[in-house]
Amino acid sequence: MELFLPGLLVLLISAFFVFMVLPRMGTVVLAVMCGLSIAGVLIHHYSVFSSEYRLSTWQNSFSAYAPFIAIGFAVIILLGVVVSLFTGESVIETIKAPIETLQSGISSSIQAMPSALTATNPVTSTINNAIKNNAKSLIPTLGYRASNV
Repeated sequence: MELFLPGLLVLLISAFFVFMVLPRMGTVVLAVMCGLSIAGVLIHHYSVFSSEYRLSTWQNSFSAYAPFIAIGFAVIILLGVVVSLFTGESVIETIKAPIETLQSGISSSIQAMPSALTATNPVTSTINNAIKNNAKSLIPTLGYRASNV
């Protein structure tokens, strides 16, 4: 009984507010009220569950792996330094060579592609010629006749 009456009272007050007060408010007032209510709910939610947020975050699961990640980055950087010392060339230059090869392959394939003018067949060329010949009697950019005359 104790939990039922406060909930029923909140339901009745909110129903009165929704049906009697809300329709008479303007859009700016409603937007401000919504913003304030969302801010209030967020503050209340954070105050109730702040200890759970403090103790349980997604970063805590990664804290056990932090030393291994740091050592892994250090090993990768050390390998890069060793490669640049013993080969005499920069690691950036080693990475840049395959990229330049890829770019030259792309440019040669673009040059080998046929032009768009050769991609027509007899049907599309007939349609294109008909449109070009009747271009004066067509509505510009639509392809419809301007009149039936």
